[in-house]
Amino acid sequence: MNSVELLQVLLKTTLSSSAAMLLVLALRGPVRRWLGASAAYLLWLAVPVALGAVLLPASQVVATPMLPAAMVGPVTQVLAAPAQAALGPVAWLLAWAAGALCMAAGLWVQQRRFLRGLGPVERRGDGLWQAQGAIGLPAAMGVLRPRIVLPADFERRYERFEQQLVVRHEQVHLRRGDILINALWAALRCLYWFNPLLPLAVRCCREDQEFSCDERVIAGSRGARRSYGNAMLKTGLALSPLPVGCHWHDHHPLKERIAMLKRPVPGKKQWATMLVVSALLSSGLGYAAWAAQPARSTEAAPLSLYGVAVTATLDGTRQTFELRQPLGQPFSFRMTSEKGVGWIGEFTLQPEGKSLRLSGSLKADGVLVSSPMLLMNAEVPAGIQVSTPDGRSVWALEMRASPVATARDAEVVVISKQQAPPSYPLDAMDQGISGKVVLEIEVAADGTATDVTVVQSRPQGVFDAASITAARQWRFTPARRDGLAVAGKVRVPIWFDLDEEVTHTDDATEG
Repeated sequence: MNSVELLQVLLKTTLSSSAAMLLVLALRGPVRRWLGASAAYLLWLAVPVALGAVLLPASQVVATPMLPAAMVGPVTQVLAAPAQAALGPVAWLLAWAAGALCMAAGLWVQQRRFLRGLGPVERRGDGLWQAQGAIGLPAAMGVLRPRIVLPADFERRYERFEQQLVVRHEQVHLRRGDILINALWAALRCLYWFNPLLPLAVRCCREDQEFSCDERVIAGSRGARRSYGNAMLKTGLALSPLPVGCHWHDHHPLKERIAMLKRPVPGKKQWATMLVVSALLSSGLGYAAWAAQPARSTEAAPLSLYGVAVTATLDGTRQTFELRQPLGQPFSFRMTSEKGVGWIGEFTLQPEGKSLRLSGSLKADGVLVSSPMLLMNAEVPAGIQVSTPDGRSVWALEMRASPVATARDAEVVVISKQQAPPSYPLDAMDQGISGKVVLEIEVAADGTATDVTVVQSRPQGVFDAASITAARQWRFTPARRDGLAVAGKVRVPIWFDLDEEVTHTDDATEG
């Protein structure tokens, strides 16, 4: 994964997680009043779900490689636009990494300061741990070895029933994995240190965590509200929270926690409702975040690419051009005779054993004249001649197919739609002049021609204007870099050729 892709992932996950946090922040108060504190705490599950959803593979759309349906002349040279300096994404990535390291260092210092304040910690006979300090204790801590740490004056500070309630509170933290949840929040704070919404979300989630824990303790202890409230008032509050752990600190709204003790304990129906609401919200947000991703374009299997050289003679006027065409994809070309008859040829090139099958239709003034099917070998010309029912116009075609490459190899700027060749200049047609023009075309990322320059012209100046006019109308498939369309240049040779017997025409010939 390069720097650009990593920054895109950071942006997508920031947007999805921020949307989830805003929604939870708006709902947590009403949900807590309606369904209880545990329901509000469950709402925070939507944040990691929404964040992870955008990391799942997006829906896939199989895309056939974009290649020309008809192209005048072969692409002989592609001059890619100079790569833009990659210092921008790298600089942003370095800034993000520096911020993440600074945040991680700050949280580590905060964690170490709290642990040093405990002094030596010794294991008690009842499986709990006792510290020499008291601030912020009791607490549940330790990701790999979770344990409950009690203050040095635990027995003196709390009455016996209060001791049971306090220990039960910390045991709820351990059973639910709240330490791991707080560790996850700490990791998110490091990764998304630039998100101003995250500190508020962490603080509110930990408040809901404590509210929920209080609710669970009261639900399992009858007549414990007063004793539990007294235990809260006796607890030593830490000045700053423990990043990875569960303890009591001054950011917890103690007054609100005590007021919560007066609320009825949620019944079974409320418990079931809170689970359904949390599941629906999390899954809905996750699906919305996943569905909002643009579908990934998966390139289909490579298609064989053939160059089809066409010599078209219409009522004595001959024109030659070449098409680049993948097997199985239709292509077309058109000409208008000096008698005003408009011809359109539409063909598809398909493999037929060791040969090729060229099938299609020929129309004169929109009326189907013939539906030919030719079996041909590569590099061997095949021809057909048709006329209008009244014999007024005759069109003879000679086509030769030559393998060029595979579609996957052709990562070049090419004409991407059915394009007509340039019009033959009247003066040149009158004088029987043939020639060749090589154009250098600057192609924007959207496939339009932004500038057309004549690189080579023979005879000079005769066919330049017609070639430039046609090229400005063409649409291109731009070059791609790292999966993204980029501007580039392409050189296109165009041949102008007439039958030697033709000495005069009234109208321009279009191909």
